[in-house]
Amino acid sequence: MDIHFKEIELEDKPVFDHYFSLRHYENSEFTFTNMFIWRHAFNLRFSIIDGCLCTIGRFGKDFYFFFPPLDGEGSNVDSAIHKLIQYFKKQGYPIVMKGVTDITRRIIDEAVPGLFRFERDPNNDDYVYRTQDLIHLRGKKYHQKRNHINKFLRSYQYTYEPVDDSNIEECIQAELEWMKRKDPVPGLEYEKVAVLEALRNFDALKLKGGALRIDGKIQAFSLGELLNPEMAVIHIEKANTQYHGCYAMINQQFAEHCWKDVPYINREEDMGIPGLRQAKRSYHPVKMVEKYTGYLVEE
Repeated sequence: MDIHFKEIELEDKPVFDHYFSLRHYENSEFTFTNMFIWRHAFNLRFSIIDGCLCTIGRFGKDFYFFFPPLDGEGSNVDSAIHKLIQYFKKQGYPIVMKGVTDITRRIIDEAVPGLFRFERDPNNDDYVYRTQDLIHLRGKKYHQKRNHINKFLRSYQYTYEPVDDSNIEECIQAELEWMKRKDPVPGLEYEKVAVLEALRNFDALKLKGGALRIDGKIQAFSLGELLNPEMAVIHIEKANTQYHGCYAMINQQFAEHCWKDVPYINREEDMGIPGLRQAKRSYHPVKMVEKYTGYLVEE
């Protein structure tokens, strides 16, 4: 039978939310927000195959991939995987399964033992922090972070405010203004699209947000949501680097105002970018959500 993969639309949020809620997933990919705001960058499509949520994508011109099929009530993972493989082979695509975690790897191995081999994909590992660490920044290891924040407090008069209908347009304009200053690099346009999608669909995506106002203007904002009952995920964090310590301040303030009752915060991956890796490590994650890429053993 032919499988039809449809584009991801806002109306599909209940479908994705249902599948993501069935297990205790900790990887940042498994939120509807991430699937929705990055759908253009990664050409994401989905289909329900044998009761499994199956999402496929393409990065660039010819890097095709699929995420692990997510099981549901009465689903058949074995059959769904074989149909995905058949679909990819029919299209002439290589068989590449991205975003595999320990949970989904176990599901795959139980459903189709010995069919896939898995290679570590550390560039896509998610960084997970204790929320209280990000709020209080205690101890010698956070000394530099406290210095950045103290300098910020000495230098600027600021107010923190939740992101809502009253300031979303200001956040959009701030993002557009900051993007103009950046040197064009591959992927920057996709990032801008993702940020604007999140802001323009803020209520429909059920996001939470926080912003810093300095000199009467929004100079930083952050957007996130609950990933599971014990973990929030930060999708977007943007700041005007002309204000020293702005990133450190929005990080700390958003954690304190929005997530203080949630034990952990997932701040997503570093994508192998050295500067981003250094920044994420400097906040001392308590664990990493390790990722793998799956390939057919026969290939």
